[in-house]
Amino acid sequence: KKISGTIFDSMQMIPKQFKTVAIAAPAGPLAAERFADGVEWLRRAGREVKIMPHVNGPSPAPYLAASARARAEDLAAAWLDPEVNLLLAARGGFGSAQLLELLDWRALAGRQHLPLVGYSDITALHWAMISRNAGTPLVGPMLGKLAEAEASPYTARTFHAALAGESMELSPAPEFGPFQVWNKGAASGLPLPGNLAVAVTLCGTPFCPDPAGKILLFEDLNEPAYKLDRYLTQLRQNGFFRRAAGVIFGQFLDCAPQEELNRLFQEVAREVRGPVLSNFPFGHLFPLACLNCRMTLTVEGGRVFTGN
Repeated sequence: KKISGTIFDSMQMIPKQFKTVAIAAPAGPLAAERFADGVEWLRRAGREVKIMPHVNGPSPAPYLAASARARAEDLAAAWLDPEVNLLLAARGGFGSAQLLELLDWRALAGRQHLPLVGYSDITALHWAMISRNAGTPLVGPMLGKLAEAEASPYTARTFHAALAGESMELSPAPEFGPFQVWNKGAASGLPLPGNLAVAVTLCGTPFCPDPAGKILLFEDLNEPAYKLDRYLTQLRQNGFFRRAAGVIFGQFLDCAPQEELNRLFQEVAREVRGPVLSNFPFGHLFPLACLNCRMTLTVEGGRVFTGN
């Protein structure tokens, strides 16, 4: 099943079984107008919305939504609320990693099927969730991006499929063009997606997941070539590329020139036994291939499939 070109309305983009959506701010604060617009979008879609108490402070720093303790308490309360069946991050920024030591992961693991939606800085939470087998990490639009996602047929369709657990082919996005294949071959494994700069900060911590047998996906924003090289070197020295089943590079918006990116992708491909692709629709701009980290990802013949 390939991605349909049909524009999904708000009721279709989020499957009907997700009736109660909790909003937490694990990292930075979302501007008040965008926050209100996102909540209104969900309510128009017929969803009950629970807004956690510290999404907008008080905060010790302007780049944090609230203190680490308050953000962790909000996240845990939403996660453990039996009425909540979808947990949506307000935005990324910075701060998610500060919560990891404050959360009761044993308690959170009791709700393995609760999706936590986000990307960018939410990588820290997603990777910790994978390492602790807690909840369902799901790459998808955050509160401030729902209207933009709805207007992107590719994003809307893949978000629906990721939430509903539907198998599909994740074709190249017309806006970005075809995939670049650096290593041929086939591989299947659970996805381990993330923002590259955020992901490497978990190396050496108790919250870094095992990359063995997984399909790694990386993207980034506003990073020069030497910083990307630094991050990839750290992952290589931690055995990520040697142990992974395959690697997919997404969009690197406002980063190094394409020829420098290609050089880095080729260097990684030499370390990976399985397939390596680039120009996948995964990053800080839409269209976005939304990913359920509990659904198998398969790379075969330069094509990407999710699900069985």
